[in-house]
Amino acid sequence: MKTRSPLIFAATFAWLAMAGVPEPASAGGTRSIRVTTYQEFAEGQDQGVLITSQGDVQSGWSTTKTDLPQVGDDAIRTMVAAPDRTIYIGTGGESPNVHIYQAGKLRKLAKLPTTTWVSALAVRATPTGNHVLAATVADGRIFDIAEDGKVELWATVEADHIWAIQREGNQTIVATAPGRLLLIQDTDCGPTAKLGANQKTKSKILFESPARHFLSLAKGEPGVYYVGTSDEAILYRITLDKEGRATARATHDFAGNEVRAVAAKDGKIFVAVNDMQRGDTQLRGTKLTVPAAGTAPGVKPAPPSGTTAPPSTSPVEKKGRGGLFRIDEAGRVEQLHAISDGFFNDLAVDEDGSVLAAASTPGGRGRVYRALPDRTVMTALEFKESDVLALAWSQTERIVGTGSAAGLFQVQTKPATGASYQSKVLDATAIARFGALRFLAEGVRVETRSGNVQKPDAAWSAWQPLAKVARVALTGEQTGEIGSPPGRYLQVRFLFAEKSVLKDFSVYYQPLNQRPRLTDVTIGEDPLSRLAKGVKPSYLRPKSPIVKIRWKVENPDEDDLNYRVFIRRIQSTSAAPGGPAGDVGFLRISGVDPLTRTELDLNTETVGDGLYEVKVTVSDERSNQTDLALTHELSSPPFLIDNRRPEWLDVRFDATSQLVSARITDSASPITDLSLSIDGGDFQPLTSRDGILDSPSEEIEYKLARLSPGAHTLLLRGSDAADNVATTQLVIQAK
Repeated sequence: MKTRSPLIFAATFAWLAMAGVPEPASAGGTRSIRVTTYQEFAEGQDQGVLITSQGDVQSGWSTTKTDLPQVGDDAIRTMVAAPDRTIYIGTGGESPNVHIYQAGKLRKLAKLPTTTWVSALAVRATPTGNHVLAATVADGRIFDIAEDGKVELWATVEADHIWAIQREGNQTIVATAPGRLLLIQDTDCGPTAKLGANQKTKSKILFESPARHFLSLAKGEPGVYYVGTSDEAILYRITLDKEGRATARATHDFAGNEVRAVAAKDGKIFVAVNDMQRGDTQLRGTKLTVPAAGTAPGVKPAPPSGTTAPPSTSPVEKKGRGGLFRIDEAGRVEQLHAISDGFFNDLAVDEDGSVLAAASTPGGRGRVYRALPDRTVMTALEFKESDVLALAWSQTERIVGTGSAAGLFQVQTKPATGASYQSKVLDATAIARFGALRFLAEGVRVETRSGNVQKPDAAWSAWQPLAKVARVALTGEQTGEIGSPPGRYLQVRFLFAEKSVLKDFSVYYQPLNQRPRLTDVTIGEDPLSRLAKGVKPSYLRPKSPIVKIRWKVENPDEDDLNYRVFIRRIQSTSAAPGGPAGDVGFLRISGVDPLTRTELDLNTETVGDGLYEVKVTVSDERSNQTDLALTHELSSPPFLIDNRRPEWLDVRFDATSQLVSARITDSASPITDLSLSIDGGDFQPLTSRDGILDSPSEEIEYKLARLSPGAHTLLLRGSDAADNVATTQLVIQAK
């Protein structure tokens, strides 16, 4: 049995259901919302700050955005840095282009003669200067682009897709779909090496596997390459000897369905693993069977092998989750980070050994995460664009490329000017009056705003600073008064200086008291209700005068509640004392002290037979001062109390006709069952003269079968809807 390294999400992201949710408490007291962990801070929006896994928000990196008029809506798919600090950028979407970025300026280098996007770039040094190799995703072609922008078809390989290329000396390593790792010599490439229109470039298969895609490729020490796959998320180590022979070994088998990116430095391997899904399909730890794995974010998957139609570039929102791993020199696999609301696209390793991971958040904000050698993780950069697709990272140049709404950002590791952190929208669950804001921070200014719709709009209040900010001597925390008007929602914004840090903050508020509401009052053994449900009387069911009254209540504030229960008899005339008009005639049956449970046993013998209704009142007085307490009341449907047995009358036997006749009456309930026993035998069911048992008074006529001469004992039995049973005995003489 193979061991798969899990993508750990449950423990890491259990906070998703709880972060920013107020602690349950009674409405009469103050409530608070606290933000203190990395996960809670990460739900907010940051601009120029770093959010660390230690739960700190610090002054972070600044970015400079480069205008991209030549790129348009094309996504920045891939980037590579040349030794001379030049950055080559491959795009795709409307059209595949290669751009060049130098000294803060961007210019278009070449447009490729293809309808697909640029999937991989590599720099090829020549005596005349740098050439860039650009691979395209769906037609197996690699183009050579000179410094003057001249484009030539350099190589054509037999593959559905080219996902990654690496240079080593005068040869090129190519990762493709289906899962193959190819080696191409420079001498076998270029226009002069292509003999015919359909001839493929001579290449050597270094390694192939059943994987649908070799999706990622990284160069390790000399002669060593690491390749990641999909639809199985396997990382392979490929070693080339001096004769160019390859030895392959699986380094690790991850859960998920793609190794999206690999990076190597100083003997350590960094791996970005995704578990991708489409729609509501759950794919954690399973194989992906649709052609979605391996597609670039923001575009539909390419057509299956053997088709000629180019892949679509129409936007499509992909869903997934990702895990970031580090494999040390001994082969030990450690998870550094995990995201449950997005997926990883690219990796880069900084000079200090930290790893940068570019991530997409569909419908959200794209991010770059940074994991330090000591495993501290931080959100290093956040962008309004949802897809961060490519990184070009070196000691001298740090470039970030985004997809949807293509953007190119140069990163400066000096503190950002005008950095800020803005919390998620905090929900008080009801209209609330805001009190103090308590925070542990240095060098920050704090502002708040409030509103009554979840998404801030023009109807929200303006940002305004805290008032009366003071320091708590014992703890070093600071407090200030929130000046934002009452509302259900609140946002907090922290404005950072050059060396600011934020570790924790809490918002205190008092919600407007919400009325508890009774939703249902039921009587457990109401005869009329039982009859309506088709429950027949049972002679075996013990008759008890005790009935259970139950009620249900909605309690939005989770207050401690009190209940009072009343009963009254329904009379035929509303004007009569105790009639249904108003609250006349209600008698409290719950005792002097209010109830705290939602049920009550009623001894029906204490109130007499008749038609009644019960009224329940609820109050949150236990959780609120008297003048702020709220109440609600609800009455039950009418219900019958009947503890009297029916009465048999006019019981007769006509010896000539062998006819038994009788009448049975009840004070309140309909007669529901009649039966007859002869000489102690089994009871036989009877019906009424009109053929239906439906009223408190019924008549019977029953002709006996021929009886043996002599005396016989007849026992008549009848019951009402309240399970009250009456019997009468008749001794007859048969001829």
